[in-house]
Amino acid sequence: MLSDSEMLERMSKGWRAGYPETECGNGSLRRNSALSRAALPQWCEQYEIRTICDAGAGDLFYVKGVEWNVDYRAFDLIPRDQSVTKLDITTQDLPECDAILCRMVLNHLDEPRILMALERFRSVSPYLIATQFNGEDLPQRSPQFTRLDLRKSPYGLGEPIAKVQDGSEQICSLALWEL
Repeated sequence: MLSDSEMLERMSKGWRAGYPETECGNGSLRRNSALSRAALPQWCEQYEIRTICDAGAGDLFYVKGVEWNVDYRAFDLIPRDQSVTKLDITTQDLPECDAILCRMVLNHLDEPRILMALERFRSVSPYLIATQFNGEDLPQRSPQFTRLDLRKSPYGLGEPIAKVQDGSEQICSLALWEL
């Protein structure tokens, strides 16, 4: 497992993408998040999700484009907006909520920390909305970002109950799981 300082450095490097719209990178761009922004309100209505904790809200650029009627609470290890609460999803619990939104976040963590976060998520929410990559041999983009298949071991979330293509890659989805 990486040290806390190594993990923070890894995450910070992954986010410094140089996009003028957002410092949170390619996944936050409007063109790369259109399908997921449209799916979120539909899932909230269909699954009666009324409260969402965003575990990795970043600068809120992506989520500001979502039109939904939920109690939305933003958290991040590195808050980039004054309305975002500082929280480490691997060592601190989120408040109880109907769903946790963790888009393009777990991909920046090492395996032990991903498992720690998932265990904490299970204790506070019945649903997880997270980034899912599909494919046999998932090529890695960089040391700061791993293409995770959360369906498989060691994560073992199984098949999501809903998913939509997300981001600029065909193998990337935003997926909804029951925890």
